[in-house]
Amino acid sequence: MTDSNASLADFQGDIARAATFEVDEIFWGYKIRSGRGAPFSVMLGQAVSFFFGVCLLTAALGILVLPTLFFDGGLGFVRIGAIVLLGAAAAYFLWFASRGTQTEVHVDRSIEEIREVICNRAGSPTVVGVYDFNAIGGVFIEEDSDHGLSQLVLRYRNTDQVVVVAEGTTAQLIPLRDQLAVDLLGGKKSSSSEAA
Repeated sequence: MTDSNASLADFQGDIARAATFEVDEIFWGYKIRSGRGAPFSVMLGQAVSFFFGVCLLTAALGILVLPTLFFDGGLGFVRIGAIVLLGAAAAYFLWFASRGTQTEVHVDRSIEEIREVICNRAGSPTVVGVYDFNAIGGVFIEEDSDHGLSQLVLRYRNTDQVVVVAEGTTAQLIPLRDQLAVDLLGGKKSSSSEAA
């Protein structure tokens, strides 16, 4: 009997260690942070954006500074336009490069809304989407055969649009699904799984 209890405890410990998400309680609700890394394509896109942003910024500074060092001319309208255009493009590329890659879902009980948030590398959040509790039509666990893990999703109204909240094994996601069902749907029953 003690061997089966020990193996059950080991199994539960393995489930807890393998979790790919974190839930942080906060006074207004809780944050669900995905532990899964960003796709390679996003990381590559940010690296390329950083490179082009630095190149465009260098070109804008070159247009501003270099001609005045070698020639005795003022800033013309064409040079000012080029500086503004290159500076704006550089700012956009550098903003995208500094944008975070990890998404969070904030469940705000105080104002009854859900926010999809991406935190940048400095830690300041960018809100990607906001949903009212009443706009959520269901809380489901879907099987994801590509990664071998299940996904906890929120269905927007009764449409095909979903918000992926967390990823993990079904056993890890059930308590979070039940908590979200109570918070968002007022305790209405949610389907435990659905075909992806």
